[in-house]
Amino acid sequence: MKADKERGFSLVELIVVIAIMAVLVGILAPAYLAYVEKTRIQRDESAADEIFRAAEIVVYAGEYDVTDQVLVTFDSQGIHLNAAIANVQQFEDMMKDHFGDQYNTAAPVSKKYRNQTYTVTILPPEDEQSVPRLAGAWS
Repeated sequence: MKADKERGFSLVELIVVIAIMAVLVGILAPAYLAYVEKTRIQRDESAADEIFRAAEIVVYAGEYDVTDQVLVTFDSQGIHLNAAIANVQQFEDMMKDHFGDQYNTAAPVSKKYRNQTYTVTILPPEDEQSVPRLAGAWS
């Protein structure tokens, strides 16, 4: 006969441990998923902000064409530059610096923004002395 300390765990003990683990997973999983989604939203907002800042640099350098108002769009298909930019390469270089190798595949990832488009629009100058303004918004 084996001694009591060599018997191992009983079936009841194993079921209790599994039940405790299930309760912990049930409590922690929604919190983790909410954290992941919040992080994705922040990533999308940060990407849109970087696109807006890069567009500002290009526009304030005077490398734009006000005949076309939409400068850049960012949607589930990626980042799309408009012909309004005279120096497209400068803008693409700025975006590649920020997004790295994922520039060509950059797209919104959060549930909030996945089916929306971020558009940066050039607002023409109000008079000859002022500079154009930019507007960026999710739609």
